Amino acid sequence: MEGCSHSYPAVVVAQKSEIPVGAFKIFSYPEEINPCLLLHPDENTFVAYSRICTHTSCPVHYQAEANRIFCPCHGGVFSVADGSVLAGPPPRPLPRITLEQRGNDLVAVGIVKT
Repeated sequence: MEGCSHSYPAVVVAQKSEIPVGAFKIFSYPEEINPCLLLHPDENTFVAYSRICTHTSCPVHYQAEANRIFCPCHGGVFSVADGSVLAGPPPRPLPRITLEQRGNDLVAVGIVKT
């Protein structure tokens, strides 16, 4: 919620070297019950989002060849760049996991919900 302060843990979710360009990793953050997607869409970019569709909570999938995040339940499509809704019924963007690069570590440090 906007205006609410929430403290999130800093958690190493991957090593940069373990995820080639065009690949992804599924991880949990901030707790084990919260599935997320870590994407490496281009050489200099890592992004992460909740893996739960904002429409009916189905798991979303990364489609590198189409450069999109897709929900197979009702055809929702999200932007890799910012998690925004590109098509389908989802009412909101995917929550974005804030990442920091610390050496070779990719560290989740927060969640941005819009």
